Amino acid sequence: MKALHPLLYRPVIITAVGLSLLLVLVLVAFILLTWRNLARIHRIETTVSQVNRLQTVNYQLQKTLPATPGPALPSLLEKQLKTLATQDLRTDIESILNLLHQSQPGQLTLAYQQLQHLLEKENLREQNMLTQVVADTELELKAALGGLTALLLLLILGGILTRYWLLTPLRKMNGLLLQLAEGRFEPIMAEDTGPPWRPLLDNYNYMVTRLAALEKARQERTRSLESQVRSAAATLLAQSRTLARAERLAAVGEVAAGVAHELRNPLAGIQMALHNLRSENTNPEVRQRFDLIIAEMERLSRHLNQLLDQARHQPEPLREIDLDRVIEEILALLQYQIPGNIQLHYRNAGPLRVHLPETTLRQSLINLILNAVQALGKQKGNIWITAQAKDNMLRLEVSDDGPGFPKDLLSHGIRPFTTGKDGGTGLGLLMVKRFVTSLDGRILLGERQPRGAHIILEIPCATPC
Repeated sequence: MKALHPLLYRPVIITAVGLSLLLVLVLVAFILLTWRNLARIHRIETTVSQVNRLQTVNYQLQKTLPATPGPALPSLLEKQLKTLATQDLRTDIESILNLLHQSQPGQLTLAYQQLQHLLEKENLREQNMLTQVVADTELELKAALGGLTALLLLLILGGILTRYWLLTPLRKMNGLLLQLAEGRFEPIMAEDTGPPWRPLLDNYNYMVTRLAALEKARQERTRSLESQVRSAAATLLAQSRTLARAERLAAVGEVAAGVAHELRNPLAGIQMALHNLRSENTNPEVRQRFDLIIAEMERLSRHLNQLLDQARHQPEPLREIDLDRVIEEILALLQYQIPGNIQLHYRNAGPLRVHLPETTLRQSLINLILNAVQALGKQKGNIWITAQAKDNMLRLEVSDDGPGFPKDLLSHGIRPFTTGKDGGTGLGLLMVKRFVTSLDGRILLGERQPRGAHIILEIPCATPC
């Protein structure tokens, strides 16, 4: 900030110093001219007084002409003239007094003529002094006008200096700061500015260099963090896919268990019939063959029983979860894996805390969202997730604006190995259905208008939602 003080105050200082010097010069000139005019005015006053008294003497002398003056007149005139015998008039007054002392008519006329000459001389001197006073007054007026003009010129010069030294660089600095705000860290060439601003611009260029280095480090750090997040997300998704495969295998096991359950009853009847046939037949060779068949049937029954035991589902325990947090974490995980042409939207009706199996819930929602992503493919689209609770019932809906569900799936419902996707197994929706039905809920498939698909999961809450 201290470096800015000379830059900010220099135009003001220069203008103030210039105005002060000008005012001092004008005041000194006015004082000198006024002092000289005052001295001249005093001299004019003295001259006017002398002229008046000379005119009085001249008048008295004129009245005595052409008569012979009385004996008292010369002494009276001499007394009056001696009062006028200043340094400037002493010679002329003494000459007139000498003529008056002679008391001759011719000499009196000559004294009168010299007195007239002295009056003319003093009048001329007075006129010259008045002319000088007028000239000095005109000079004072010109000096005042010149001072005013110089003052205006200095103000204009101060404005120009302020614009050059202060306003223009500040506007440039404003543009530079706007560039910084836009993330453009561009240094400035010092040759583009005046020398007083160069220390500030050197500091600015140093700051820009530091900011550019910090921004580069931040971007590299951000890219590193994004790479780590993507790697972690890919790992989590891989684990989710592994879990999904396990769930699909569990679904296959459930289907196989259903088949095994259906096969056990017919096998039991066949075994009973074989035992009866063996007991009724007395041929040892035939009985031996029956024994082989019965042994294989028993082995098949044992395999079916083992399959049923392995397919028995061990449900995940319920726990209190923050549904908003779970869904937001799922969306944060998937946003690094889904294409940029697909937008995810989540809307809820307020904070939701529910008692549900968290892991299975997460996997079910991931399956539904990834199914919607696969349905959209490369086309631009949206996926909406909504959650709301009412009357101790949680309602989750996943919808998209893709091509929608196949007609066969909508008409017959979710069945194993029934899918509308190429290469699909149809076990993903079956796993979701298994999760919902294990909680005494239901799953609804439908079409979204004007296009798309939606799935609704209605799940009873273990406690009020």
